[in-house]
Amino acid sequence: MEFFDWMGIPQFFLDFFSVRCETSQEVVDTLSLQLYICIGVAAGLFLIGQIFCGVGLYRLAKRAGYKYPWLGFIPVACTWLSGKLAGEASFFGQKMKRAGLYAALLEVLYICLQIFVLVLNFLTLKAGYYIFDQNQSGGGTWKLNRAAMGSMSWLCDAVFYCDMINYVVWLLVAVFFFVLYTAFFRKYYARNPFLMTFLCVIVPARGFVIFAVRNNRPIDYQAYMRRRMEEYARRNAPYGGNGGYGNYNGGQGYGGNAPQGGSPFSDFGDDRGQSGGQSGGGQSGNSGGGQDDPFSDF
Repeated sequence: MEFFDWMGIPQFFLDFFSVRCETSQEVVDTLSLQLYICIGVAAGLFLIGQIFCGVGLYRLAKRAGYKYPWLGFIPVACTWLSGKLAGEASFFGQKMKRAGLYAALLEVLYICLQIFVLVLNFLTLKAGYYIFDQNQSGGGTWKLNRAAMGSMSWLCDAVFYCDMINYVVWLLVAVFFFVLYTAFFRKYYARNPFLMTFLCVIVPARGFVIFAVRNNRPIDYQAYMRRRMEEYARRNAPYGGNGGYGNYNGGQGYGGNAPQGGSPFSDFGDDRGQSGGQSGGGQSGNSGGGQDDPFSDF
């Protein structure tokens, strides 16, 4: 999926360079060169990102005991493996056990449509298909001439409608990717899972982000958030923690004294000075303030 996202980056910069073409053949040559540049740049960036993604997923899957951790190096299969590592996801409050599989299937559909559109664009690169549309000021633009295309005029409509379908499919892929990688980073980077998910879905940097958390241990996100709220409550208790909103056990009301030498959250465990015990199938020493910084290597 990232391959086609990367193609848009060189195309964005190429749009700033206007090339004056005198003949239809020059138009075709220019468009062909732009396509080859976009494909070459996208292929290089995609390959680098896929290697980083494979290394990251291989490390996480190997530690989790999965039989085929090398699947992280294969496009689409890495999405499925990410779902296996993420575990159960939540889709609008509903539990989803196969988010990785659904996201991978939609990704395959999106890739097939994008390849089809790319083939259609190459089919339109014939000099006889273009005419110069001159305006009143003497300028103009080159555009496809349906009459000159004859029986191939359907290419114009096909490219247009396939682009619209691709946009809808991309939205579906984005939704399932958000569900999948929110669950993934809640497990492997609970400190800010939504930022990491954004970098995976909207920005084509999934491989680099997954590589960044390769050394993190899985944690229980709910337990992590509970500890964070307890820590926040302790730090922000009025009167230095001795007053506040009353004794939680005695119910003395506002201004009451909390039990001396203890915490009102002692029943839930005090994580001051330590990271906690084991949770989420791994060491929760990576949670809270002690969680490994995924960008420490950089």
